[in-house]
Amino acid sequence: MPTRFAMVAVVLSFVPGTFSPGRMHSRIVETSLRVLFKLSDLTDEAKPKPAPQIERLLKELSGTWAITEELAPEASSPKGKTGAGTIIWRAGPGGYSAIEEYRSKQGDDEVSGLGEMWWDEAAQGYHTIWCDSTNPGGCIDFKNVARWEGSSLVLRENYESNGRKFTFKEVFSDFGGESFTQTLYGAEAGNELKVDQVIHGKRMQTGVGR
Repeated sequence: MPTRFAMVAVVLSFVPGTFSPGRMHSRIVETSLRVLFKLSDLTDEAKPKPAPQIERLLKELSGTWAITEELAPEASSPKGKTGAGTIIWRAGPGGYSAIEEYRSKQGDDEVSGLGEMWWDEAAQGYHTIWCDSTNPGGCIDFKNVARWEGSSLVLRENYESNGRKFTFKEVFSDFGGESFTQTLYGAEAGNELKVDQVIHGKRMQTGVGR
């Protein structure tokens, strides 16, 4: 959308002798500017607003959070491990999405991630993309959408790896204004889901950037 300054420049460029002392030219410029400012205001009013669902998500999560983590045992860490770091949630461009910036020290490993969620009206849920430093494939574009189930936000996904099928589940819960819990579950398809990771967030700073 052209800025008001750009529109003023356009008007001045099409009015001969704009800067002459002639009263006629001054009136033409004044009238033209009033019309353009009015049109600009109408355009701003017509700009689509962020979906209420995105506003709800940002209301719960926007800000900087100190996190602690518990990770389940795996081949590289048979006893499991803990982590600590920060998560920043903020509004994406125009306020139409929510962006997550994640950094954590898990044992000896530095892990970083970047995610984005936006409201998919057709699917009636939040479309999610997640990228992190442990994924050599770059990013995951989830096929399923996340939805509110009561006061919890839940994402379920089935996927295949090395010819085997798995189920993933992520739950944001325990929203209290100053804290939240994020629990990640996983299992081979058909088996009972087990907790892979729990993230506890404690608010450090609030704010919705757009």
